[in-house]
Amino acid sequence: MSPLIELYNDIKKAAQIINTGGLVAMPTETVYGLAADAFNKDAVARIYSAKGRPGDNPLILHIANIDQFLELSDSPPPYAMALAKAYWPGPLTLIVKKKPHLPGWLGGHPQRTAETVGIRMPAHPAAKALIEAAGCPLCAPSANKAGKPSPTTAAHVAEDFAQTGEVEMILDGKSSEIGVESTVVDVTGAQPVILRPGAITEAMIREVTAKIATTNFKVDDDETNAPRAPGMKYRHYAPKAPMTIFRGEPGNVAAQILDLLSSTVKTKPENSHPTIGVLVTDSAKELLPSLPPNVKLLSLGSTNKSVAKNLFAHLRQFDNLGVSVIYAEAVPNTDLGTAIMDRMQKAAEGNIIDV
Repeated sequence: MSPLIELYNDIKKAAQIINTGGLVAMPTETVYGLAADAFNKDAVARIYSAKGRPGDNPLILHIANIDQFLELSDSPPPYAMALAKAYWPGPLTLIVKKKPHLPGWLGGHPQRTAETVGIRMPAHPAAKALIEAAGCPLCAPSANKAGKPSPTTAAHVAEDFAQTGEVEMILDGKSSEIGVESTVVDVTGAQPVILRPGAITEAMIREVTAKIATTNFKVDDDETNAPRAPGMKYRHYAPKAPMTIFRGEPGNVAAQILDLLSSTVKTKPENSHPTIGVLVTDSAKELLPSLPPNVKLLSLGSTNKSVAKNLFAHLRQFDNLGVSVIYAEAVPNTDLGTAIMDRMQKAAEGNIIDV
């Protein structure tokens, strides 16, 4: 029996777990999500507990069809419907006003309330099948412990949850196609506002809506200022080791990393050289030959698409290798690169050096 058929045989079991208040890790085209019945308060509370997620960090509801969107959203503007038509199913989350009759907590922690909710329609066939089989929208933040690099394979989910029993089932849909979370767009006003960058870029939004989207990627770290979208307020996507990002031409980045490696060798005894992680594109990798054995070099690839797909997996690999520090190369902050740099800057806590 093929793995794909086995996966779909598991959908019915996964839906039963969802319907009885359990948690299921499901694949999506962006990253793996930790799914629960969005209308089950106890199940939603379990997500926050399992992840160690701050209570004011909202959840995104995942739907299977446009009818569910219309049942949840209160009079979305025409440009929001245009975005949904153009990019659903796909890596786009729309922040909308909730229908007045819906629970105030829907889309967030059961002990909090909000007037808005994030909704998206995932493109991965297994995610769609699970939503349909469960018969309800699913809230599904990334299936990782809060703050860690997001999971892009079932094995990554198992690293965080397999030993704890907090997740009843992990659906293996292979590696996520995109590798970074969805673009989040607030459509509650006259103009779209991008709250989190992703694979749906500002240019793509403008093409469909004829509107110029503004951006607001971060809210103040203030208890009274709750974010409307995930990934805005807290340290996210972070490896265990401190990370420094170098921004510049590949040759300058490679030269800076070589200087730092040389300084480390000179200042540390030979038997105490720390394990160092180096994360660069193929262009910079070619300029870093014959590195010492204590340096673990991973390539992000040659395109932004490959960088996005590899980023979180490589950060997790560095965690497993026990590196003491990570030196990473920035990518141009345009199109998909905007999403990549958003994740990298949060992982490095803003530690970027121009070279």
